Amino acid sequence: MGDVLVKRATMAGDKVEKLAIDLHGLPSRVIDRDTAVAWMRDGHSLIPVVGGERLAALQLVEVGDAHAIRTDNAAEDADTLPELPTV
Repeated sequence: MGDVLVKRATMAGDKVEKLAIDLHGLPSRVIDRDTAVAWMRDGHSLIPVVGGERLAALQLVEVGDAHAIRTDNAAEDADTLPELPTV
């Protein structure tokens, strides 16, 4: 399991569309929401980085049969992220 640093994001309404990420020792890349959810389900930590500061890891919250990517653990069917630049 690894730390995935989230540097930029694009939202589509109230859902994450894509995230620009850094993995230690690898080039930056962009992943889609499905990949982010799969990685979080596998135990990887998605950690937003704002102004060079690592913030608290994002939470994967089950909402019925779906998942939400959130900065808190509220059972709401909407993703929330800190203020990040757009992908």
